[in-house]
Amino acid sequence: MADILVFGAHPDDAEFGMGASMVKFVRSGASLTVCVLSRGEAGTFGTAAQREGEMRDAARKLGGGIEILSFLDCQIFDSYESRIKVAEVIRAQRPKLVFAPYHTHVGNHKDGGAHPDHAATGTIVRSATRYARFAGLKDVHGEPWNADHIIYYMVPRSRMPTLLNDVSDYMEEWEGIARCHQSQMSIRDGKIMEFLRAMRGTNGGMISVRYAEGFITDDPIPFDLPLFMRGTPRQPGAPLG
Repeated sequence: MADILVFGAHPDDAEFGMGASMVKFVRSGASLTVCVLSRGEAGTFGTAAQREGEMRDAARKLGGGIEILSFLDCQIFDSYESRIKVAEVIRAQRPKLVFAPYHTHVGNHKDGGAHPDHAATGTIVRSATRYARFAGLKDVHGEPWNADHIIYYMVPRSRMPTLLNDVSDYMEEWEGIARCHQSQMSIRDGKIMEFLRAMRGTNGGMISVRYAEGFITDDPIPFDLPLFMRGTPRQPGAPLG
């Protein structure tokens, strides 16, 4: 079981998409499991066996659990059967928080975040989280479970994140974990880590910190006056406004 369950379509999705937040969560004492739907065998770089080894190395370095499903890369589709498989993982892990790639993405064909498997995974997880709580749905093995929230990473460029997590203190450790996916370091002409770091820098600028990871939630968030009265963290010397 895990406090936090993170779904990804491919071996590197969670670490590349929200890896610094995962480090922050685990180092703060939360238990976390990453569930990867496929082994990324259709990608340009790395074999299925190599990529499975890389994601297991990343999980060990993070200190979290890992579960690997049997979906095929580039053949992840929203279906009743897919929802059942994912709902069973949710029931087994019994998380408070579920993370998945955002379910609606209109990026162009060169936008890595817009891979059809990512959107399909988000759509499957959204339905499966509902299925997991239905006691009368006998096709789903395990005891019913109602997760508190679904939160989405891989925020499309057409959307603003609704949640930003300050990960400035965890960037170096995150990069070491992300680099476990050595086969993927050739992406973007070998500049994938620079690209991912720059994205986090842009997000950080929105809340006046060095680095942040962005998320979207479709859930209504209860108004919490003490939380909002704490204000936005601001680095010394950063301009107001």
